[in-house]
Amino acid sequence: MLLLPLSALLLLTQPWRSLGAEMMTYSQKTLANGCTLVMCSPPEGGLPGRDGRDGREGPRGEKGDPGSPGPAGRAGMPGPAGPTGPKGDNGSAGEPGPKGDAGPPGGVGAPGMQGSPGPTGLKGERGAPGQPGAPGPTGLAGPAGAVGPQGPSGARGPPGLKGDRGTPGEKGAKGETSVPEAATLRQRMTNLERVVQRLRNTVSQYRKVVLFPDGLAVGEKIFKTSGAVKSYSDARQVCREAEGQLPSPRSAAENEAVTQLVRARNKHAYLSMNDISREGRFTYPTGQSLVYSNWAPGEPNNRAKDKGPENCLEIYSNGNWNDIECTEERLVICEF
Repeated sequence: MLLLPLSALLLLTQPWRSLGAEMMTYSQKTLANGCTLVMCSPPEGGLPGRDGRDGREGPRGEKGDPGSPGPAGRAGMPGPAGPTGPKGDNGSAGEPGPKGDAGPPGGVGAPGMQGSPGPTGLKGERGAPGQPGAPGPTGLAGPAGAVGPQGPSGARGPPGLKGDRGTPGEKGAKGETSVPEAATLRQRMTNLERVVQRLRNTVSQYRKVVLFPDGLAVGEKIFKTSGAVKSYSDARQVCREAEGQLPSPRSAAENEAVTQLVRARNKHAYLSMNDISREGRFTYPTGQSLVYSNWAPGEPNNRAKDKGPENCLEIYSNGNWNDIECTEERLVICEF
């Protein structure tokens, strides 16, 4: 019966969290000696017992668990800012970082100012004659151009062949004209006939050459080309059908005119001269010997690899001449 009041006393004097441990310790002690903490009635005829409070202090219990935290207090006001300290020394330079990626390309800048023209270079040496190009297609004949103004009268040509005798006219009445006057009239008529014939020849010549799109005039000669490429015999036939002939340059000016047509077409061209009748002696179609020539160095040499003799003549784009085999195809230029 005494255990119950003691248990209640311990609950009031010890914290709640160590109740189990204290109860276990107290129970062990009371079971061993029930009269330790209370005054027991002395047995009959025996001595009174001692007050249990003078006994030795029992062992200290285990530390209890921490209690729940109390309510949080209000934060205090921040203190005043302290003075700024002195600037520290510069630290040592760090290692260079890795190279960054290349940025996007910039936009096109505005065009710069035009530079001043440089000095004129020295004239280069004349190059070697180029190889003849492949024959191009024959161009269509262009429309006939307007007839130009009459040029100055040229030198008197050789006398023509005697014409056929005309039919006799009716006999007129005998006039009273004197012999000197009749001779003067006949001379005037002869002169007029020559002028008319010359005009007819000029008109006929212009009618022929309009069949060729490109041409140059030197003096009384006109050189024209349609761009056709043929052998020597075929080229000569083309010019004959147009009532002309292959070029026969008799001066540097005429040779330059033919050269300009060759340069414009970028093809070597045939000239009319050849040495078919006599090897090594080039002549005009009339059989006359050359009065002008412009041979390339070492020409004519009459050498054609794996071909026949070189009896015909071509002109380069630099104006030089060369003997070639007559079956070769070259630019056709006609002279009128």
